Amino acid sequence: MKKMMMLLVALLVGAVGMGGVVFAAGDHSNVRTDHVAMPNGVANTLTVPSGWGAWGNTIFAGAGLTSPQAYSDKDDGVAGVGFGVGDPVENLGLQVSLSVNDLSEQNNLSYGAVLHRYIGLGTSVAVGGEHLFRDKNKSDVGETYYLVLGYACQNIPSRSEGASGLHGSIGVGGGRFAHKSPSDVLDGKGEGGTYVFGALAYEVFTRTNLILEWNGLNLNAGIGILPFKHFPIGLTFGAADLTSNTGDGVRFISSLGLAYKFN
Repeated sequence: MKKMMMLLVALLVGAVGMGGVVFAAGDHSNVRTDHVAMPNGVANTLTVPSGWGAWGNTIFAGAGLTSPQAYSDKDDGVAGVGFGVGDPVENLGLQVSLSVNDLSEQNNLSYGAVLHRYIGLGTSVAVGGEHLFRDKNKSDVGETYYLVLGYACQNIPSRSEGASGLHGSIGVGGGRFAHKSPSDVLDGKGEGGTYVFGALAYEVFTRTNLILEWNGLNLNAGIGILPFKHFPIGLTFGAADLTSNTGDGVRFISSLGLAYKFN
């Protein structure tokens, strides 16, 4: 149990992403070998999928904050819970989540699902969907589908044994990766995104990653932290909308996640 906590059970991110929550959780320790480095267990994205997911009887919960939300002086909060089953090494892992898209309206709900597969050499691929089965009368965020590849660099070691100090992910998707908000359109910022998203995470200190990402619409930067060595809780802090491509200024984003894997 202690080894599991030290490794990747705390790989959970709850991040604000166009009114939803992005989750990634799982203990990948048993796919490690003496020659393959895996992700270091710290958040490696802020608002985009990473290519990895929960599996093997894992449960998780998270919450995220944006301050302020775009084109407003009010903060925006989201939260969610989920679980992971299956085995991405032998066949497939499945992650399912339920999100509260607006904490001021607890009945503003949507679902998410991710199928993911470990394909070797520190690489995982995932296909997923967000904002599924939402109430269209309460949420103006459409469904998002994506494909993403995550890779743990084999030549840059982590301070944690058997892990990588550099993680990258790249993906393609529709929805929030492809279409700007109605407020952006009215503000003359255009309608379309790049469809392509990605992130880089570099371990700068023990259990601390520096993260830079492109979410299909704008640039975000921040850090991911595992504050406790033997307790599976993860934190992220960052700045969103670093360019004028979307939004009306730079916003603070943060998240907290907790995961537990049953034996």
